[in-house]
Amino acid sequence: MRKISFILLLLTPFFYLSAQEFNEAYLESLPEAVREDIKERMDEQKASEKASYRRLSETDSGIKKTPNADNVFDADNVFDADNVFGSQFFNSMQTSFMPISTPNLDDSYVLDFGDVLRIQLLGQQDSTDSYRLERDGSINLPDIGQINLAGLSLGEASKLIKSKVNQAYIGTDSFISLENIRDVSVLLAGDVFNPGVYTLNGSSNMLHALNVAGGISGFGSYRSIKLIRNEKVIETLDIYDILIQGKSTSKNRLRSGDIIFVDPRINVITIEGAFKRPFKYELLADQNVSEAISYANGITIDADLSNIFLYRILDGQIKAIPIANISQFNNIVSRDEDRIFVRKNSFRNVKIEGAVIRPGNYKMIEGQSVFDLIEEAGGYTQNAFPAGAIYLNEEAKTINSNAIEKLYDDFIDGIIGTLQSSGGELDIGPLVSLSQQIKDVEPNGRIIVDLLDDSFELIVRDKDTLIIPEKNNNVFIFGEVLSEGALLFKRGADLEFYLGEASGLKDQANAQSIFIMFPNGTTKQFNRKRNLFASKSQEIIIEPGSVIYVPKKIDNSLSSRLTAQAYATILGNVSLALASINSINK
Repeated sequence: MRKISFILLLLTPFFYLSAQEFNEAYLESLPEAVREDIKERMDEQKASEKASYRRLSETDSGIKKTPNADNVFDADNVFDADNVFGSQFFNSMQTSFMPISTPNLDDSYVLDFGDVLRIQLLGQQDSTDSYRLERDGSINLPDIGQINLAGLSLGEASKLIKSKVNQAYIGTDSFISLENIRDVSVLLAGDVFNPGVYTLNGSSNMLHALNVAGGISGFGSYRSIKLIRNEKVIETLDIYDILIQGKSTSKNRLRSGDIIFVDPRINVITIEGAFKRPFKYELLADQNVSEAISYANGITIDADLSNIFLYRILDGQIKAIPIANISQFNNIVSRDEDRIFVRKNSFRNVKIEGAVIRPGNYKMIEGQSVFDLIEEAGGYTQNAFPAGAIYLNEEAKTINSNAIEKLYDDFIDGIIGTLQSSGGELDIGPLVSLSQQIKDVEPNGRIIVDLLDDSFELIVRDKDTLIIPEKNNNVFIFGEVLSEGALLFKRGADLEFYLGEASGLKDQANAQSIFIMFPNGTTKQFNRKRNLFASKSQEIIIEPGSVIYVPKKIDNSLSSRLTAQAYATILGNVSLALASINSINK
């Protein structure tokens, strides 16, 4: 078993002072940390007195301060953007997605009025000339005549021209390329930001035109964008095909006279909660709610499938409809303003150490208790000691830290008060030593748990730690006893037995305020003198793993309550360290 050594800080020498020496010689004799804190506190007191005087003066003179206007929250500055899925598409297109202006096109490009072909002849006939398609879609070649190319693709036109050249010139090869692309004028109408007539080049498609027009307005559909040519709808563009499925963009290149019409948005459904891509989605009129869920990439791993709701406007009111299973949405046709919500399980990252089958870090669902954590860890080992369980909580640690800080401040104030009231006639050395010990205490955030009580329930919180010690056959005793250290536990033995095992108390021991911390973290204060003649039923029975602390007697004007609180704070810190070291790290 690891040896435990106790280093006590209660041996600070006694210090005396006179009223004349208080501000200089005496303060310089104190430990540096405590000395500086006392000086700072006294300076604060002086400053506080001056401030109180100023406040009274200001009140008398009618001076009033006004709040800082910069700190006033302006609710009107909150921006609520249109966040329907697809709205971000044209924002990125504005600078990065423009129609090509150079004739770097494949053979599928359809020729029309305004396109310019470059035709090179090599062989019996050598020439390189450019030919612009006329309004009727034709070009006129020397010795060949008129060739009608309107409506032909670049590849088809090249084959036709080659055949005409071969017929007119023996031993002549021809090479055809697109030299310039025609301009086209199209009308954009419906729910676009800037409707009107736009001139683009012949390589443009519907997306290019929408981009030039500023994209789709807040009322326009991303699912129903029509290309109308000669009063017929030749293509309907669905932006979701591009964003969600990665399908090719609009296949039809624009021609002069085309109309691009954006239909109004009629069916928007909101997907919230435990989804991989929560958003507002536009659905077509005949689509089920499950389609929106697929757009959202389904539920996340932390989804609480017992809390699924469809919120729908019925009879002018929003109704919450519970859904038993995600698959139920396959049979529910969507309606405008529907809202799907799946609650997220709020996981807690917790740790369990010590005498359990599988110690380590665990993710626990909100609402689960320490018993659920123990079950996740496989339960106790054979040598587990649940009665001595140590539970550490971050929130409790913060509270503990604040309490320790306040206790230290109270001690410093008490020391200052003692100095000022006694004129330096009282020995405050033990108080200074005790305050130093308080300053050195590390907050641990321990919460008292009783794992042997079936009715006990402690809900785990994020970053909590549960330590299950092994069985401990020791009782620790330190402080003002003649023999400090670890003693062998004896079943049924009381405090007097262990004091005797430690060879009794020192002369300066405070027998009226002996502290005992039990393995579960509870602390009791014991008055030995009062209980020497008490009945057996009033004796305190010591449990294995307990820590006994006998403090030094302190004669001063500081309240007994405050000193008792200080000793209990120090004891709690030491006891936690002992329990952790001796119960787990064997």
